[in-house]
Amino acid sequence: MNYEEIYHANFICAVKDKMKTAGDIQAVKFVRQQTGMSLIQAKKFIDFCHALEK
Repeated sequence: MNYEEIYHANFICAVKDKMKTAGDIQAVKFVRQQTGMSLIQAKKFIDFCHALEK
């Protein structure tokens, strides 16, 4: 799934910042609160954000 087509770049940047400041677990919680995603979907989104950094 290409999350860049679904979510705005500002949201992806906010998630990356949350990952850097609070860690992956808090970032997953943040994504779930903001989007209503399931735990698995949110974790995949975090993995996607990690892949963008490489």
